[in-house]
Amino acid sequence: MLKTIRAKVVWTFAGLVTLNLAAGFWSIYNFYALGSTVVTILRENHQSVVAAEKMMQALERQDNALLVRSEGEDPTVGGDFSENSQVFVYWQNEAVRSVGIPAEEPLRDSIQSAYLRYAAVADSMLLRVQQGAFSGAKQYYYDAVRPRSDRLRNLCFRLFEINQSAMFNAEARTHSIANQTAFGTLMTAVITLILSIIATAWLINGVVTPAERLTETVKQTGRGQMDLKIDVLSDDEIGQLSREFNKMTERLRRFEQMNIDQILSEKRKSEAVVRSISDGLILTDAGMRIVQINQPVMELFNLAGERVEGRPVATCIRDDRIGALIGEATGGLSNTAEQKLSLLQFERGDRVLYYRPKLARILDAEGSLYGVLMLLQDVTQFKELDRMKSDFIATLSHEFRTPVTSINMTVDILHQGILGSLNERQKELIVSAREDCVRLSKLARELLQLSKLESGRVQWTNEELDLRTLVESTLRPLQLQFAEKGVSLTTDLPSDLPRLVADEQQISWVITNLVTNALKYTGKGGSVAVHVRPAGPSIRLEVQDTGTGIAPEHLEAIFDKFVQVGPGSTPGSVGLGLAIAKEIVEMYGGRIWAISEPGAGSTFSFEIPLKPADIM
Repeated sequence: MLKTIRAKVVWTFAGLVTLNLAAGFWSIYNFYALGSTVVTILRENHQSVVAAEKMMQALERQDNALLVRSEGEDPTVGGDFSENSQVFVYWQNEAVRSVGIPAEEPLRDSIQSAYLRYAAVADSMLLRVQQGAFSGAKQYYYDAVRPRSDRLRNLCFRLFEINQSAMFNAEARTHSIANQTAFGTLMTAVITLILSIIATAWLINGVVTPAERLTETVKQTGRGQMDLKIDVLSDDEIGQLSREFNKMTERLRRFEQMNIDQILSEKRKSEAVVRSISDGLILTDAGMRIVQINQPVMELFNLAGERVEGRPVATCIRDDRIGALIGEATGGLSNTAEQKLSLLQFERGDRVLYYRPKLARILDAEGSLYGVLMLLQDVTQFKELDRMKSDFIATLSHEFRTPVTSINMTVDILHQGILGSLNERQKELIVSAREDCVRLSKLARELLQLSKLESGRVQWTNEELDLRTLVESTLRPLQLQFAEKGVSLTTDLPSDLPRLVADEQQISWVITNLVTNALKYTGKGGSVAVHVRPAGPSIRLEVQDTGTGIAPEHLEAIFDKFVQVGPGSTPGSVGLGLAIAKEIVEMYGGRIWAISEPGAGSTFSFEIPLKPADIM
């Protein structure tokens, strides 16, 4: 019958509820009996006691009234005889109506008979008083009225005593019933408590204890102990769950045994893949301890023959840059999906090696950090190719300048008519050729400057600069261009700007490029504003315009080489200005960026340290 937990719980609590209901009904019954006894006492005896007291009081007032009348005084002084007679009769009737006890009935009859005789002699006395025989009336009172009055008073007192004794007896009976009720209620409560404890213990032993054993076994299984089994002691849900759990652990044991070789094989495959990767690979856990590294990393950091698995990164790889990058990724300080890291340079003998670090945070199913994977991509070959490209561009630009200069001079001589006058068609061709020469000259000049920056052959002259003076002198030659186009140029230069240690020519070139670009993309009636303000240990310069703006997808590309966006492109511009500006700013350890929306203008900003490190 009790084969399920539901049935056990339901029947257990049903029994407990039944016991509590029975105890409650028993207590209610006893208290009802106690209340009935008290009501009986009040109904049977209390009314008779009160009636006896009232009759004696009324009889006393009647005697006083007769005695006063016998002395010839005002009949109202001692109380009205007729009024008190009615009171006596009223309470006599109340005593008759009460249930009373068997001994009261003959006593009530005697009181009634005695009062009739008392009333008769009282009437005779009142008749004498009315006739004026006061002395005879008074003597008659003592001879005939007073004896009957005393007898009647004794009978009323007797009625009082009988009911009072009955009340005392009822009180003892009430105490007895109360004691029985309290004892019965106590015993019922004790029995109910004992049965409740027994039922609770049975329920705990049958449900809670097996569930706790099952829970503990599941925890141990979760910690990897697959050889545990649960004893099945019942057919309820716990028993069924225990049987299914035993089947599950058996299947898990078979599955573990069956797949352990496959897991080991996959592990060996993954290790072989890691070893075969030509780029360096470092895998660490969330505590920055090495999980696995491959041979290129071992060779790069001279770790051959050492066992590094499980050791902190800082104790194995003695390069602060590696530890800092992994630490940032472990602490979640950088978004590794979008980070752009600088190349890492290592000197090994007479060679200089370049590696591009790439980091990825490895998360588990709950989103918690499992570890960090760092890939050191060897870009030495590409770096050498880039250097060769820069050398080639520098040579080409240098060789390109001489013939372009010669062509430019020739075109200028022809344009001035020194060798003879030209017709209108010839003049148009000469002007077009002159514009192309200017464009080629600017391209050669910018290519040569960019190649020098990339190869590090630029000669830097760092000195303390007054930023206010630098910006004003840089913008002064541009005032005419702004006036011709109808664009206003304003500056915001605080008087307390700190001094900047940098090359005046290079910083001036960056400012000029940003301002001329703003002018190029700002229409007539627009404005360009230059703001300079401190930014901690750096200085920030912003060029804000009200021009056409730049689409968000182009904000990163505009700093690449040969990239131009928007309708403001002009002859002679090849898209190298912002690339050169970026090279200059980054060589000072700064950064440059743009914020823009189409139709809302653009803001180009750059920050450089006030006292940058030495620039090669």
